[in-house]
Amino acid sequence: MPIYDLSYRHWDGQRTPASMRWLPIATAGLMEHLKKRLFLFWLFICWIPTLIGGVLIYLHTVVNIPEAPGEADASFFHTGYGLIQVFYLLTAVFVGAGLIANDRRTNALQIYLSKPIRTVDYLLGKGAAVAAAVGLVTLAPGLTLFLFRWGLDREGGYLASNLMLPFSIVMGSLLIMITISILALTVSSLTKSGRVAGLMLVMLFLFSKGFRVILGFFHRDLSSLISPVSNMQQGLALIFGIPTSYRIHPVVSLIVLAGMLAVCLVILFRRVRPVEVVQ
Repeated sequence: MPIYDLSYRHWDGQRTPASMRWLPIATAGLMEHLKKRLFLFWLFICWIPTLIGGVLIYLHTVVNIPEAPGEADASFFHTGYGLIQVFYLLTAVFVGAGLIANDRRTNALQIYLSKPIRTVDYLLGKGAAVAAAVGLVTLAPGLTLFLFRWGLDREGGYLASNLMLPFSIVMGSLLIMITISILALTVSSLTKSGRVAGLMLVMLFLFSKGFRVILGFFHRDLSSLISPVSNMQQGLALIFGIPTSYRIHPVVSLIVLAGMLAVCLVILFRRVRPVEVVQ
């Protein structure tokens, strides 16, 4: 029987730059859900408001029905982001709840972090997977509706009148994607069960909203600062140039939100630590 050489074989292919080590983690995390029919069906449901928005824009622009709320200005898109709030929150639960929890349950963190992958690479990859999924129901529909309205522009004045609108759509979507992704990963890192993490994430959103309503009897405006979602909504109002819902400057809400996310990042780096391999 021949004896084969089992020595290490050098890699002759193309090496991935160290700065892109997070990309395979993000791709694997997102593709795992894109292969599921249930998730694809959920994305279809999330795009129903976009289809309705397209119909309203068509009725307002082409059919010329002024009563149709399809002006497609900053107020239109800001209202749309508020109406689809439940969609991107549940999308984060769908994708992000088990990303870290399942790795902790199966001890996959030891495999990830015992290789030349830093903690920041791991968290960036997992966060990018959640952000990409949330972007499919926020950024992609927003830009689609904007391009659709621009395509219906016969006089050529829509883009000139809304020159900053694409920038507002991108920045508003990024604010949602970053906020929801960090919150989802933080909750996921606190348990070893994806289902428990999903339930905790839903309870976090409900509790922050309910607690804010209770404190609202004493001071409605200040109570909004305890909710990351309310602070995010204040930031969206600032980005789109819309009057805020609370008598607090949106910059203050963004500063409080940044502090909340900083605490979440500290928790993440404490819960996800590299493994030292002893030879």
